[in-house]
Amino acid sequence: MNEGANGRTDRWRRETLDTVAAQKGCTNSYYGGTLEDDGVLIWCIDWTSLAPHKAFMDSPAYPAFLENLQPIMGSVEIIHASKLDVAGAIAKGSAGQKGGVMEVATFFDVEDVFLEGVENFKTAIRKLHSEKKIAGFLGVIDSGEVIEKIAKNKEAREEEKGRALILMLGWESKEAHMFHVAFKNA
Repeated sequence: MNEGANGRTDRWRRETLDTVAAQKGCTNSYYGGTLEDDGVLIWCIDWTSLAPHKAFMDSPAYPAFLENLQPIMGSVEIIHASKLDVAGAIAKGSAGQKGGVMEVATFFDVEDVFLEGVENFKTAIRKLHSEKKIAGFLGVIDSGEVIEKIAKNKEAREEEKGRALILMLGWESKEAHMFHVAFKNA
């Protein structure tokens, strides 16, 4: 988000969130800032399918929607992925927080064998958590393949783009997640 955005937050919430919520096919939306970069906001919008989102982008309401976002956003990156359990991570968390912390990882240029490996990883994590309760883990792990072809480099040519996968894990806090990263790297 651009500097000075704090003064516009109420207007953004009221007009922009209401606009999206009023769209046919929008079932929910969630947003939050990243812990690693104060200037980055992730907004997840649940649509019944890709078609209602595309219809919204083609509607007369869309230019005004973009106009409301422009003063507070430096840039926008839209990625469509199959349904992710965003609500599962948000609804839980430690008492001192409004909700859990989502670890969101995007893997670029993936192949079928990688997708199969992620499914095996998710199964193993769920089993381990059900048997031993992984400290700080909320039990939420999900993934979804990105619908369009993308590349890590935003300026990539079309032929450089490929399949991508988003992996999401729910943690009680950033500290709980970082403990497991440090343990894994030890």
